[in-house]
Amino acid sequence: MERRNRLRRSSDILSVRQEGRSWPHSFLVLIAHPNGIAVSRIGVVASRKVGTAVARNRAKRLLREAARHTLPDLTPGWDVILIARSGILRVGEAQVQDALRLLASQAGLLTQKNE
Repeated sequence: MERRNRLRRSSDILSVRQEGRSWPHSFLVLIAHPNGIAVSRIGVVASRKVGTAVARNRAKRLLREAARHTLPDLTPGWDVILIARSGILRVGEAQVQDALRLLASQAGLLTQKNE
């Protein structure tokens, strides 16, 4: 993912968590909030509830890869946080990508041509 599409500062992530709207799935939670700029930015989070450091890193890799494939289809102007849940460790990359597309569609974040 390009640098301009990453949500990195903890203050930005905290702002999205407090002010954004969330959509849950058994693999992940998507939280979105309008950002007022021309690009969408994505942040990835995995807490200790997911598992050990190795498990958290795998969960984040799965989410980043799914986000990389989904980002071109997202409507510009949104900050999105993807929070891993422990169920993500039992599935593959394709299932995570399908779950992310489903949540993005429910949230109205996909462009009309790709829904």
